[in-house]
Amino acid sequence: MELTWVAVAGAFLLASFVKGTTAMGFPLIATPMVAMLVDIKTTYALLVLPNILMDTLQIARGRLPWSLWRRLLSLLAATVVGVFLGTRVLISVPERFIYLALALMILVFLISAHLDLRIAVPPRWEGWLGPPVGFAGGVLAGVTNVVGPLTALYILALGLEKREFVKAVASIFFMTKVSQLVAISRWGLYTVEILWWSVGLSAVALLAFSVGLQVQDRVPQATFRRILHVLLFGMGVVFIYRGIV
Repeated sequence: MELTWVAVAGAFLLASFVKGTTAMGFPLIATPMVAMLVDIKTTYALLVLPNILMDTLQIARGRLPWSLWRRLLSLLAATVVGVFLGTRVLISVPERFIYLALALMILVFLISAHLDLRIAVPPRWEGWLGPPVGFAGGVLAGVTNVVGPLTALYILALGLEKREFVKAVASIFFMTKVSQLVAISRWGLYTVEILWWSVGLSAVALLAFSVGLQVQDRVPQATFRRILHVLLFGMGVVFIYRGIV
């Protein structure tokens, strides 16, 4: 059992470092890695707190993005609704379907990254396009613990500059994870033991996250992306196997 938690801490280190360097990737990497070591619901319970802490730090760096929050208000509200629905779906389907959904999310992410999709959303479309994108992303996040590629592509399509992009992503992740914390608290998973592990793993995550922030401008992004994609592909294969067999 001790070796299992050491491996879980290693997954947190890697995923948190990636989030520090890229502003994304913590749930995408940590969820499949940790789910190979413990069950799905425990995985979700462990990841929520450190994710909220890291997103809070990213939002708090510099000025608070009030104008950006007003711009994304309808998307954020729809995301919350989607998370609660997705969490309800999660507890009512067999676990193997969740593994297959995780594999599908990884596959969609890798395909979109490989194709280097570049789309643009005109400002006049944001009012009606944001809510369905937020709702769909929230449902997927509730089921798979990963904010969907659809949401990431939408934020990219808004053409935000780097700092605004980071704060927009962190804001969506923050709302998603706070909603998820409320939703999964009803599962009765937060025992004293799980809470202690979550706090300890949060400390591990914040350490790796801070290192990632310091080296984000020094890491060759192309090389880093290739390594990350190979790792994710391997995990996707494992989840397809677990989902089918």
